[in-house]
Amino acid sequence: MNPKREAALYIINKLEEIGFEAYLVGGCVRDEVLKRLPQDYDVATNALPQKVLSLFSRTVPTGLKHGTVTVIHQNIPIEVTTFRTESDYQDFRHPNKVEFVSILEQDLARRDFTMNAMAQDRNGKIYDFYGGLTDIQAGLIRTVGNPEERFAEDPLRIVRAARFAAQLQFTLDKKTKQAIHKLKPLCVHLSIERIIAEIEKIWQSRAISSGISLLFEDDLIRFLPPFTHWEYQKATRAQLEKFDQLKDRIVCWAYLMNLCTNGSKDVELKLLQMRLPNRDIQAILQCYHLAIDWPAEITEEHGKLMLLQHGWIGVQRAIFLATALGRIAVSKPIEAKFQTWWQEMPVKRLKELQINGRDLLKVLQKPAGPWLKEKLNELLQQVALGRLPNEREDLLKEGCKIDALHS
Repeated sequence: MNPKREAALYIINKLEEIGFEAYLVGGCVRDEVLKRLPQDYDVATNALPQKVLSLFSRTVPTGLKHGTVTVIHQNIPIEVTTFRTESDYQDFRHPNKVEFVSILEQDLARRDFTMNAMAQDRNGKIYDFYGGLTDIQAGLIRTVGNPEERFAEDPLRIVRAARFAAQLQFTLDKKTKQAIHKLKPLCVHLSIERIIAEIEKIWQSRAISSGISLLFEDDLIRFLPPFTHWEYQKATRAQLEKFDQLKDRIVCWAYLMNLCTNGSKDVELKLLQMRLPNRDIQAILQCYHLAIDWPAEITEEHGKLMLLQHGWIGVQRAIFLATALGRIAVSKPIEAKFQTWWQEMPVKRLKELQINGRDLLKVLQKPAGPWLKEKLNELLQQVALGRLPNEREDLLKEGCKIDALHS
């Protein structure tokens, strides 16, 4: 059994032993119905938070105001939340009023979509008050109750709908779609971090093109910070479908940059606005610029120098993006050619050279400086291109020659 599931069932059993109700709820139930492996298991109970805190030896009072206690069983954290209702939402996210209740059906009513509003007891019986099973069978994303109310409570649910469409290859219910059209302006109140987190999940999905299409459909993306004032191209269906073939988030971000910028100078600024990690920003910029500027013809020397500078993964990403953008007609022959060049290269990184910076400093009797890395890179290129053997004496001799030429 999945250790997380086992930990959740242990908590459920312990609560039931002293007379409380407890169930698996939310995404874990949905995923099990879909035969997917749940990432997390959540428990809902009619036991009050203080009771949960007193019953288990290792707990964290994660959100007592909202009834949530994290119980740690065998080093596995499980969120245990008291049945509750919510109302009077502030900041389009947090409810001002939370009321603990004793009825499971009331608790499930506050959830976003019917497929996420199911519960399961320890014997496997599913409690489905809002048609989640029927909607899953139909491949439908539908809100619990009035869609306008659900989206007004937290507009992130609009973006989550697009994400679930990508992850599960589901379609949106008609009323849900109409409510998204009407309430999409509320998305301007969302934080950049929450939106980016949802888009990251789209990149890891089975049908990335479905998620991207929904973001651009009806101009929804124009209401999502930081995309609100950007300009956009219209992506073709053929371009979008290519992204379903490669689950690489860096390529996906680079593709989105191509849709959302006025040119290469604009790209870095946009990436900084999205508050992505610096390492990701550099990888996305590399992919974007390589693909946009992909040459019509590439010699072996040029190709190997590209590989030295950007690495096999960096070049492979650029090949995919350039193909999606129509700069490369067919990717496989070019990919195969670069892969052959990569395998032929005797060295690929400075650390693979048979000398290092200290060796050059000793021979040349010069103080260290930026010149040192430049010379090492020149030697690396010579060895990678097969013009110089990767032998200590040859490298030192060539290093002296290069120094004499530049002196």
